[in-house]
Amino acid sequence: MRFDRAPVTALLVLAALAAIQAVHYYPQLPDTLATHFGPNGEPNGWSEKGPFVLTYSIIEALVVGFGLALAFMLERIPAWMVNIPHRDYWMAPERRRETAEFLGNQILWIEAATLLFLMAVTQLIYVKNLGDAPPRFSGDFWYILGAFVAATLWLTVRIILRFRKREPEGPVGV
Repeated sequence: MRFDRAPVTALLVLAALAAIQAVHYYPQLPDTLATHFGPNGEPNGWSEKGPFVLTYSIIEALVVGFGLALAFMLERIPAWMVNIPHRDYWMAPERRRETAEFLGNQILWIEAATLLFLMAVTQLIYVKNLGDAPPRFSGDFWYILGAFVAATLWLTVRIILRFRKREPEGPVGV
């Protein structure tokens, strides 16, 4: 299977940036971090920096690994496990490879968006814990969440539109 370079590159570059982000901020962080914030933006959950950075690093690595594995396995998994409109039509042997490649690219974009979302939220947490004032989660989170939801919806609509059932080719009723 061949995937577009753009989503693969985006996911791998973001993975490298996530690793750089963790390595860069770890020595600067206080021993105890505010890691959860209530609706009013005030911190209401804390964690030691080692477990926090390790947990987020593992989650980010799992996002990358899962995205790559799923994209590359699509052509080999049973058709009944693929949830797309008109699955029998699109997963027929003559269309399966093209379908798997398109879905694989979309999965890689979704995983890249997810990783970027996690990195942005982690960045907010790092910055809030490095400031002079007590950490307070600002409205920035809602902008980040909105962008993530918009990207996910856009990619979902692309998938739905792509897998509308097409009319049979050739003359009808002959």
